[in-house]
Amino acid sequence: MYIISNAIKNLVRNKGRNILIAAVTLVIIISAVVTLTINNASSIIIDEARLDIASRVDISVDLFTHGRDGRQTVDLFTHGRDGRQTLTIDQYVSFADSDYLRHTTFQAEMQAWFGNFYAVGDFEMGMTPPPDPSMVHSPVGKLIGHSEPNNISGFGTYRNFVAGRMFEAMNEAIITEELAVLNGLSVGDTIYVESAFQAGKRFELEVVGIFSHVADEMEEWQSSIWEMMGFSLPMMISQNEIFVSFETLMAAGWETADGLDMRLEYYLRNPDDLPRFEAEVRAKGLPDVFGVTINQAALDRVTGPLDSMRSAAMTFTIVILILGAIVLVLVSYLAIRERKYEVGVLRAMGMERGKIAFGIFSEAIIITALCLVLGLGVGAAISQPMADTLLAGEVEAQIESVAASDEGGRVLMAGGQVQTDDPASGYRAISEIEVAVGMDVIVQIILIALALAAISSVIGIIRITQYEPLKILRERN
Repeated sequence: MYIISNAIKNLVRNKGRNILIAAVTLVIIISAVVTLTINNASSIIIDEARLDIASRVDISVDLFTHGRDGRQTVDLFTHGRDGRQTLTIDQYVSFADSDYLRHTTFQAEMQAWFGNFYAVGDFEMGMTPPPDPSMVHSPVGKLIGHSEPNNISGFGTYRNFVAGRMFEAMNEAIITEELAVLNGLSVGDTIYVESAFQAGKRFELEVVGIFSHVADEMEEWQSSIWEMMGFSLPMMISQNEIFVSFETLMAAGWETADGLDMRLEYYLRNPDDLPRFEAEVRAKGLPDVFGVTINQAALDRVTGPLDSMRSAAMTFTIVILILGAIVLVLVSYLAIRERKYEVGVLRAMGMERGKIAFGIFSEAIIITALCLVLGLGVGAAISQPMADTLLAGEVEAQIESVAASDEGGRVLMAGGQVQTDDPASGYRAISEIEVAVGMDVIVQIILIALALAAISSVIGIIRITQYEPLKILRERN
């Protein structure tokens, strides 16, 4: 107890030096609290985004590689009908049988002709349904088969039911409100849809749901492109999309994807397994013209500002830790040199070296404990404002970078659709983050504080305990 009380008295006697040590320690602890809080919150969000985006694998024709290097030209309008670049439906299904996958979503789009009802835009083009259903006709819309009705894009945001329900069984379909109003259709009516490229592929569907469709930003942009070009076709209008189950679309007897736009998404258990999964599907017969990719560009756009903010904060804290540790060592070393006489007297009185060292270490612990309590409070208070400021700056920098990049501005025509060659199109950076000082941060800060206490005392202790009492007293001047 005497050692502790003496340590407290020593802190009071040497206010100036101890205030300097406390100030350096406090700055380090506050910086560490802010950085670790931001880092932990960012890591959780980045891991979630990575699991969502980077675990989703797309297997599709690699247009931009094989369409540009002269080795292979892939024409979306004729692809599959020449028999060279097709995959069988069984192959698509076999790819899903993999231990590397946790989930698979099947979607296929068929360019369709509407048999007993009009498409939105038919009248603008002077078109009416042809009278001969045995002929192959020009497409006026899309029949989209999806394996997971609850995960169809847009429902709950820009697509919402106005009547009926989502399809559940075979030969059930949902249509847009525009199609229903144009043709006087209601829930329970039957419609006929045929493939525009495969004669005999006819579907008799019961309308079980009608939904409203509000064009999103991308669709509005595409519409403006068509208006600038001076024409539009029913096939290009999203209100002519009809949704059915994937099994309904496959029931027509497709052996290959010829006449279908297959969009299968394979979800990896671990995004790092992508090379192994690709090797597996190549072994199952996937041609080289097909790419096995994740949307890395989208992941970078979504998590880029967070990652940059985390890196900047961590770099700043590492610099503070290094410089702060150096200052603490120098101040502590000079302070111990001033206390050589005190140590000599205590040693001459018979106090053991271990007790002297414990007293000096106790002073460092007391200073660090006070700084720890104050640093945790201040760090917790400023972590959220600091995170908001840093993230806003990173997001603004990314927006400027994307706007200045030529990569995001190119437009191409593919399959009757206006597309950009920016794979991150439609993805936005995470611009908000909630940070809080959790128990993991507190534990990490305590460990850092103990390390600071050790740094500010151990070197001096080692130095001062090397001297004998009589030598210290002789050299007091």
